[in-house]
Amino acid sequence: MHVNVTEIYENSTTGYLNYYGTVNIERDIQKYSKPVICLSGFIGNFLSAAIFLSKSQRKTSCSLYLGVRSLSDTGFLISLFFIWLGDMQVNAFKAPGLCQSIIFLSYVCAFLSVWFIVIVTFENYIRICMPFQVNKYCTTRKAKIIIVLFTLISFIIYNFTLWTFTVKIAPSGMSLCLPIQEFNYILQYLYYIDTVVTLVLPTLITIFLMIPITYNLLELLRRQQARLTGKSQQKDRRQSNPQSKVTKLLFSVSLAFILLSLPSHVVRTHLAISSFVALEEIDPLVVSLKYIFETIYYLSFAVNIVIYLTFGDRFRSDFKNKFCSRFNSRKEKASQTTPSVLNADKEESNTLLGHAHNLTSETHV
Repeated sequence: MHVNVTEIYENSTTGYLNYYGTVNIERDIQKYSKPVICLSGFIGNFLSAAIFLSKSQRKTSCSLYLGVRSLSDTGFLISLFFIWLGDMQVNAFKAPGLCQSIIFLSYVCAFLSVWFIVIVTFENYIRICMPFQVNKYCTTRKAKIIIVLFTLISFIIYNFTLWTFTVKIAPSGMSLCLPIQEFNYILQYLYYIDTVVTLVLPTLITIFLMIPITYNLLELLRRQQARLTGKSQQKDRRQSNPQSKVTKLLFSVSLAFILLSLPSHVVRTHLAISSFVALEEIDPLVVSLKYIFETIYYLSFAVNIVIYLTFGDRFRSDFKNKFCSRFNSRKEKASQTTPSVLNADKEESNTLLGHAHNLTSETHV
């Protein structure tokens, strides 16, 4: 069966792909929203990485995790863009090795993005539930080791995409990125392993950690409101601001991941189980929901900068200083230049009028 690169990425062998043609509206919405998601994600993730990996912020472990996550999100969006080119019948896989590289990039970046969310959630758990262990575990040295370790693990797990995929020419002349037929059976089980590693396990761990985090935050707020009043309350809030700002940002990042990713994970897991037990029919409603939730899942790679600007006070401040201040300074220079140019033009006009008046006077004489 000939399928395009989108189908290869999602699942190269499962039977539910045969039902894609029955859900035209949802498929078209996803098809035409992909370039918008990719373009906005490229810009947002680039700006986010520039802030988190800047000299002022890379001194904290959570900034390193979020900065590298922005880079991995960008890598995933690059692969998604090539998938969109395949959807639009653009012959994007003619270059040797590009097919395997894009598939490899999509798997590795999806793995890193989701596990950096788990790590960030775990760090927030330490900050809220084990505050005396923050200096021990939440260090930049440990963060760099973890980042390198998880990157190596992803390379080891997903190196199979470099030798199990190849380019085949369709009757229409399109270059299709397809799995090598002799590896189809292996790829089917590797797909199930990937579903557990990048969908089921990270989601369960994140939800498991979010429960005590939420409970402790609510308890902390309740105790503060019961114990503190007036000026002492305001003073305590000012003193706890630095820590509360970090936990607020990390909590919002984890919560956004659950809200945007969980529906897609549930549907994909359902489809994977259905294909594993060899069900003959798949409910078209499930396939329709898959397209809707999958589009929302793609958004989770592009809207992070909105979360950072909304809930990250330090990120927002650094963002304004780094980008907005430059824009404003250029605008001020332009506004200062404009009056001087106008004054010069005015002086030149007055000079010309004066010469004209003198000439007129001489003529009359």
